[in-house]
Amino acid sequence: MEIRLKNLTKCFPGNPKKGIPDTYAVNALDITVPDGKLVGLLGPSGCGKSTTLYMIAGLLEPSEGEIWFGDEDVTDLEPEKRGIGLVFQNYALYPHMTVYKNVAFPLTNLRIEEKMLDENGNQLLDEDGKPAVKRRKLTKDEIDKIVRETARVVQIEQFLERKPNQLSGGQQQRVAIARALVKKPKVLLLDEPLSNLDARLRLQTREEIRRIQQSTGITTVFVTHDQEEAMSISDEIVVMKLGVEQQRGVPQEVYNNPCNKFVANFLGTPPINLFKGKIKGNKVYVGDQVVRDITEKDVPDQDCTVGIRPEGIIVDPNGTFDFECGRILTMGRDIMLMSKHPEALSDTKFLIDAFVQVEVGNVKCTVKPHKCFAFSLEGDELRII
Repeated sequence: MEIRLKNLTKCFPGNPKKGIPDTYAVNALDITVPDGKLVGLLGPSGCGKSTTLYMIAGLLEPSEGEIWFGDEDVTDLEPEKRGIGLVFQNYALYPHMTVYKNVAFPLTNLRIEEKMLDENGNQLLDEDGKPAVKRRKLTKDEIDKIVRETARVVQIEQFLERKPNQLSGGQQQRVAIARALVKKPKVLLLDEPLSNLDARLRLQTREEIRRIQQSTGITTVFVTHDQEEAMSISDEIVVMKLGVEQQRGVPQEVYNNPCNKFVANFLGTPPINLFKGKIKGNKVYVGDQVVRDITEKDVPDQDCTVGIRPEGIIVDPNGTFDFECGRILTMGRDIMLMSKHPEALSDTKFLIDAFVQVEVGNVKCTVKPHKCFAFSLEGDELRII
């Protein structure tokens, strides 16, 4: 089921008498989530990602714009009629119920439609000449079959008779996903589903979410402020800031080619290193040092912000860029150099291979051109090169 958001806007009215302006939580958002794909809405707190999700779910009414599921405009449709599965940050499992009963609960009052047939098996028609249908509740056997099939998909069969407090956080998360899936929704919506888990369990559970999404083929929107989560499991990401889309695309492509300083700074762990710089004679300078040549186009001389990814250097005694390394942190596969530079906008961190010999003090290096960007100082601080 494809999801299309057209000029989607949510404005929370202010109070003119108290001088409080209107707040645009989401502003003119146009996004298409392809059928069967997982798209991550990514950004810092207050960027509008959860508000967008709640509008897709029907929990919030848009101020402007449209929401389409396939060929159906669902903008004004009640949440229960949209065919969605929603998983919140807190799993909201019923503590007094077993896992089985938690998963089965959405099915207890569900009514399904069946064709009405005559004694010869022919479709009956209603007064308007349309195929006649009857609505009925699911039988216990039908519910049992659906619950057990869903439990198998999310791999919780062995926990069906346990209570939620007997499960780990990751297991509870899978129960919450199973409960969202039993009604066979058209769309699965996940709102910060991993934020309550520790680092190791978060890694394991996000892989489970990706496996479940791919096995079911359900169109999924995943909201998170954790860029590593979004980049690791999403087919596409949408980076948001103050309710406005900044950039969208395949995660690695967005990381490799950020459109502005915000996107470059938000994506990456540790974050990109930023310096005061300038472009002169089609060369990028930090201080009086050349960090890269511009070969792809002619760029006017100007002041700029220079961004160098942490992994963007090669230790080189003959390099044209140097910095003062204050500490060396061994991280197994990599070494992190905690350093300072007179033109840096904050403390800098560089990553190099663990086998490279380096000492505290002055470090000379060569900057990898594809890991070095220049950003305008004006407006949206767009990328220059």
